[in-house]
Amino acid sequence: MTPKKKVLLVEDHAVTRVGVKHVVNSSADFEVVGEAEHSSQIAPLLNDTRPDFVLLDLRIPGENVLNMVKDWKKEHPHLKVVTLTMLDEQPIVHSAIEAGVDGYLLKSDDLSSLTKNLNEIASGKTVYSKNLKLSFNRKPQDGKVANKKEKQILTLLGHGKTYQEIGTEIGLSKRTVEYHVGRLKDRFNAKTVAELIGRAKEQMLI
Repeated sequence: MTPKKKVLLVEDHAVTRVGVKHVVNSSADFEVVGEAEHSSQIAPLLNDTRPDFVLLDLRIPGENVLNMVKDWKKEHPHLKVVTLTMLDEQPIVHSAIEAGVDGYLLKSDDLSSLTKNLNEIASGKTVYSKNLKLSFNRKPQDGKVANKKEKQILTLLGHGKTYQEIGTEIGLSKRTVEYHVGRLKDRFNAKTVAELIGRAKEQMLI
C-alpha cells in the first residue's frame, strides 16, 4: 500500500483548519502531519515532520510567509507549497508565483476538489484556482508589482531603514534611493513613506 503524502497545514482559524484537515485526512492519498498558526512555527515543523506539502494561508500572524517560500524549498527540495487563501488580488497572486508556489487555491473553491488538485500538483503540474482563470492572464496594474531593486527598497523601508542605510546595504547613493522611493510613491498613489509601506504590505510585497 502506497504511504499517504504528508501535509503541513498552515492556518490560524481553527474552524477552517478543522474542515480542511477533515477533507485531507479523509482522502486515500494525503494526511495532515502538522499544524501551524504562526509563521514562526513553520520551519521547526518542516524539520520535524518532513512533509510533502505545505498548505498555506497567506494571512497568518508573524512574518510575510511568501518571503519564506524559497528558503523552505532550498532546505526541502521535494516540498510542494500550495496556497489556500481568500486573497485573489492579481498583485498577490503574482507575488506568490514569483516566490515559487506550486499551486494557488482559494478558500472559495469547492473543498471537495482539494485533494484532486493536490494530486495534480504532486504529478508536477502547477494548479491555480478556477476562480482565478478569468483574470489570471491579465497583467497586473502598472506599478503594483515592483522590480527586484524596488522590492529590496520596499522591504528595507518596512524594516525602518533610512535612505542612507538602504543605499549602503544595496549599493546605491542616497539620492538614487530617494528617486526610487519617489517613483514608488507615484505608482502606489502614496503621499508618505508610511502610506507606501502600508500599501505594499496589503499586496504582500513586503
